[in-house]
Order: sequence, then structure tokens, then C-alpha cells
Amino acid sequence: MKDKVSINIISSFNHVNFLRLLDNNKEFKWKINDTNYNQIFQVLNNQKLKLWEKKSDISLIWSTPESISPEFKKLLYNEKVNKNIIKKDIDFFFSSLKSIKKNSDILLIPNWILREPNESSIALSFSKNLGIEYHLSYMNYYLSELINKEKNLYLLNSSKWLVNCGSSSAYNSKLWYLMKSPFSNEFYEQAISDIVSIFKTLKGLSKKLLILDLDNTLWGGIVGEDGWKNLRIGGHDYLGEAFKDFQHKIKSLKNHGILLALCSKNNESTAIEAITKHPEMVLKLEDFVSYKINWKDKAQNILEIAKELNLGLQSIVFFDDTPYERASVKEKLPEVTVPNLPIHPEDYSSFLSKLRYFDTSFISKEDKKRANLYKSEFKRIKLKQNLKSNSQWLKTLQLKVIIEKFKDENLLRIHQLLNKTNQMNLTTRRLSEKELKTWIDKPSNKLWSVKAKDKFGDYGIIGILSVSINNKLTKIEDFILSCRIVGRDIEKVMIEFIRDYCGVIKIEKIQGKYLKTKKNSLLFKCFKELKLIDHNKFSFKILSNQKKYDLSNINIIKKN
Repeated sequence: MKDKVSINIISSFNHVNFLRLLDNNKEFKWKINDTNYNQIFQVLNNQKLKLWEKKSDISLIWSTPESISPEFKKLLYNEKVNKNIIKKDIDFFFSSLKSIKKNSDILLIPNWILREPNESSIALSFSKNLGIEYHLSYMNYYLSELINKEKNLYLLNSSKWLVNCGSSSAYNSKLWYLMKSPFSNEFYEQAISDIVSIFKTLKGLSKKLLILDLDNTLWGGIVGEDGWKNLRIGGHDYLGEAFKDFQHKIKSLKNHGILLALCSKNNESTAIEAITKHPEMVLKLEDFVSYKINWKDKAQNILEIAKELNLGLQSIVFFDDTPYERASVKEKLPEVTVPNLPIHPEDYSSFLSKLRYFDTSFISKEDKKRANLYKSEFKRIKLKQNLKSNSQWLKTLQLKVIIEKFKDENLLRIHQLLNKTNQMNLTTRRLSEKELKTWIDKPSNKLWSVKAKDKFGDYGIIGILSVSINNKLTKIEDFILSCRIVGRDIEKVMIEFIRDYCGVIKIEKIQGKYLKTKKNSLLFKCFKELKLIDHNKFSFKILSNQKKYDLSNINIIKKN
């Protein structure tokens, strides 16, 4: 069953065609809350409307510049304008947006474009007095500066939709005069694609791993036949330049926290030699968290990579130039996303730029370090395979767990874990950054971050523990642990920490409730093994006199 997404539509023009196309979009099951068009301020500034009774997932506020600023409208008739008045108009619009922040999880605002092509008075386009483009650019820049200061407000790039469609295809003059709908269906489809993408990103549904073939995918030629010196990468060769640009695009994904891996039918030594020795290679061996270079079935190799990295198949994208290999992976691993690469390698780079699988709304420090984290994890798994028991493995790892009270500097990462972690999440409650900070600031509420490190590296913040305290009762609000750290007894460390903390403040009873979702069965299994919950009772108590867990192989540091 598809997730239901509620969306409010508020616009200055007739959006009936947009609504029809959105309703037909199959990414989500949409619950659309419509409003009369050309009443933006009336809707935004009236909290008594039925629209605002229930909090929505998305509010889309789509306006034309002249509907927000009557002063700007003068430019359409070649009249001089006062920039300060335009600025005040934007300030009022922005204050209206802020007034509905609490009514939606996210607010999406397309940047301002004209409702018809502007091709007159080219010489005056950027004039400070009469220049439409000058003032339109200023309006968008000023609005973006205001929005960047707020959480959960996002500016959509409608200028890009215009470029992608072309002005002749984006606008529809007939629809404007018939029903005050300025844009074409093609233009609206571009908008819907972006709305879906940003919502997936904010909900942690974007892809995490890109697995790549080598021959005629990352470079031109077949390394086993042509030799690494004769591969087409860079140089004074149009195709070589295309492959090099493609690698640069992939490298930029890695810099945004996307994981890279290789899956190629080749002799491993031959392929590795090409990667390490070819002077024009942009992607280095250290850029890949895993590689399977052999003659085995590619679907099997992808399964092994996913297992190594502890990633679900739905988070993987696979690139291969060969239609047969793509079809084989699609058939055997339908959860893996396998796009059809363009026939011509010169189109690879632009093709990747247009894909929406790897969008991100922000990049934390942990995101930037993700590739190194997974490489370290690979070393840990190899170590485990050579040891007899889990306790021996933990001891050899020299695992250190640090639990410390909330710090403002960790808010971004904590918010990310709170809203993206599904499997090891007791209640799966979701909060905006502002809501989270408000909750933390209450004296009766406590939140700790959980960090971990071992001899292979630093995991960073991998868990959250939060409680609310009322008289003699402590209630666990959040018990969150990254699934990549499961199996290291850190969940036991967290239980013992809260037990010890409550002992210090003279509270003997700690209460919690497991709220079942489609994705958090892993936590249920974990808590069942800890004898905290069973199949019939999702509420549990942790008592001070309960037998404690053996944590002798873990170095625990508490920072209250």
C-alpha cells in the first residue's frame, strides 16, 4: 500500500490541470486539499479556515510576482517602480508564510517567473528603473534569503521547469484567457516531479547507493581487450571527455554522501590496474565502499554488496550500459532501481543530472563521512568472520560508547536520526527541528545522543535516547539506533544508562511503549531478546532491581 500524503494547494492562478495531474501521479496516494485561486493572502492569514484544522504533510504556495507585489505589476506596463515597496510586499508575503508553518510539515514555494514570455525591451531587461528581469531576480533573491533562515520552508526552482520545457511548451496563452491557467501540462509535470522528489528526500526515501559497471559505463572501451592505456577517458577525444565529465558528476554525488560501489564482469586485477593507473580517472579506488569485479551473476554480486553494507535493495541504483545485464538485474532484483542509460555515452552526464534519485535537502557531517564509515564497517565484518563469538569480536573491536546530554551543535544530526530512522525506532515520532528544540527545552524532558567509536574509526552519532519525567515516573519517548550499529550491544548500553540515570534521581520505574509500524519490527525483535516486551504486550517497564546486562567488553563513557 502506498503512503498517503496530504497536500494543501494555494495559488494565484487556476490550478485545476495541475491538480488532475498530481492526482494521477502514482508515487503516493494523494489527499489534496484545494482552495480558490487568487486568494493567497486571504487563505494564508485566516487560521479559522477548515484547511488549517488538520496538519498537512505539504503546503504548496504558488504565486505569480504581480499577485504578491502590485508595485512589480507596474513593470508589465513599462512604469517605473519603487524597489523598497517591492521589498515590503515580499516581507508581508513571507510573514504570511510563517503564520502557517505550524499547519504543515513542509512548505514549498516555487520561485517567481512571469506568466508569459518576456521578449520585449531586451536592452532594458536589467535596468534598475524599468527592467523586469532585474526586479524579478531581486524578488527571488530576497525571498530565498528569507526562506534560508527558516526551517521546513523550501524554494522550488520553477525557472528550471521553464528551461526544461522551453518557453514555447511551458506557457499556454489559450488556457490563460479561457480559465486563467498560465502553464502547460508539461510544465506542471516538471513541478510534480520536484515536489515528489523533495518530499521523498525529507522523509528519508531517497537512494543511498549507486552501483556502477565499468566497461563502456565509467570509461570507453573494454579493459580486458583494449588494455588500460587505450581506454577512452579524458584526453583530446570527445567521447573520452564525455566519460570524464560523467565521472565528475558521480564524484559530486559521493561528496553529497551517496555511496558508490562497482559491479563488473572483468578480471579484478586488470580492472583495478586501470582504476589506479589511468591518469585521467576521476574516480579513485578509495571512492568506492565495495567492489565485485568477477564473472559471477551481477544480481548475486549486488545482493552481496547490499549485505556487506547492511542496506535494503530499495535504496540501490544500478548503472550498466548493457541492456541484457540491466534486464537480468530488474528481473531478479525488482527492488533495485535500474534506469536505462542513454545509447550514446555523451548523454550520460546530462541523464544523471536529471535523475531525482539522489536529491538531498541538507548534508550533515555524518553524510559527508558516510563512505569512510562503510569502508570501516567492511573491515569490522571481515574481523567478525575470523572470531568465534560476538563478545570476542566486541572486545577485539575496542568498542567505546559515549552518551552525552543534548548539545545545540548536534541538533541537525539528531533531527535527521529522529525523522529518518525506521527499523530501530521505538515510537517513530517525527518532529520538525523547531518542535524538537521546544520539546528539549522543557525541564521535565531529557535527551541524550549516543556516539560510538572503535579501532577502525568513529561512527559519529548513531542513537538517541529521550525521556519525559513526571513525578516518580520516567517515560521513554525516543529509543533510536542506526540499524548499521545493531549487533554491538549498544541497545543494552542505552537501557543500562537510563536505568542508572533514574537510580541517581531516585526514580525506580521506567516505562515505555513500542508503537508498531511497517518498518520497526527489528526493534521489537531486539527488545524481545532483552525480555522487555512480548507478542501480546507492547508496553514495558524497566525496574532498578532487574538483572543487569554484561557490558564488560564495551568502554562506556557517560557525559551528563
